[in-house]
Amino acid sequence: MLSHSLIDSLKRWFPHGSKKHSLPGLVLALGGGGARGLAHIGVLQVLAEHSIPVRAIAGTSIGAEIGAFIASGMPIEKLTQIATEVDWIDTLRLFMPDVPGGGLISGKNIIEFLDTHLGDLRIEDLALPFIAIAADLESGAQVVIDSGRAVDAIRASISLPGIMVPHVANSYHLIDGGVVNPLPFDIARERFGGPVVAIAVDITTQRQNPAEEPASQWPQRISQLLAHSWIQRSQGLRQWLEERREYFDKHEARAPRWSMRQVIDRANDIRQSQIVALRAQLSPPDLVLTPAVGQIGTLEFYQAGAAISAGRDAALAQLTNLQQLAKQHSRWN
Repeated sequence: MLSHSLIDSLKRWFPHGSKKHSLPGLVLALGGGGARGLAHIGVLQVLAEHSIPVRAIAGTSIGAEIGAFIASGMPIEKLTQIATEVDWIDTLRLFMPDVPGGGLISGKNIIEFLDTHLGDLRIEDLALPFIAIAADLESGAQVVIDSGRAVDAIRASISLPGIMVPHVANSYHLIDGGVVNPLPFDIARERFGGPVVAIAVDITTQRQNPAEEPASQWPQRISQLLAHSWIQRSQGLRQWLEERREYFDKHEARAPRWSMRQVIDRANDIRQSQIVALRAQLSPPDLVLTPAVGQIGTLEFYQAGAAISAGRDAALAQLTNLQQLAKQHSRWN
């Protein structure tokens, strides 16, 4: 059971227990954004601390992962601990290329991580109603996952094209939900009613001149990696890292204005913001929170502390509106 819990907050309304679909509170739409989506945790912390109940969650990509953890009843303190204990080496292990075809990684390490915390828990058995958004690679259709193993739903929703191979389920090849619906407030309202609070990535804080950033830390990081025994066992990887270190030592002073990663991140941000804007014209959320996390890269999960702080700031800035929405719709059906 959650301590400082979003679920505990519901007991004031239904002390004897009620069906999940009749619970009061906010409906959350948690968007994608990779590591930047860890800002969702900061928002959830504020909701719990101020006893603002959440009654349902719709998530895309990292939003599906965090949403499933919370919907399972995981304490927010535990979720925060999991996120903030990940350093850059842990991140590299999770995303270590194993070249399975269709992507750089198979997702095996990520599945193992998810299994540790969710096991065989099914969406139907979660403490809160929950759905995850994915996309069908062949038809391009949006796929709303509302049943089955929570781990499988997350794995489908986080399958970033080109990075992680598609998730195969019932002959479908599913990829990251951000391709079709980066911030699923419209599906959240359709499935659960309102009020819908959407948590988005604020791309306006994206660095304006990447060339002015401090010198790269990768030469030092590569040296630290080379000291690990698990790297020593892979001759090919060790050789590649040594070549990268030599390259950085020689070319660091002449770093390009935009790195490849920054170009890809920025292009995805622009594309997804356009999709969100179009969907908002048809079914806008009641409130949008936009944590300032534009300076965090998609795979920089070791920056969890900064992302969570940004989420807290965004939620606290809208605290009065969040409380009014929860109070106004405490009997929303």
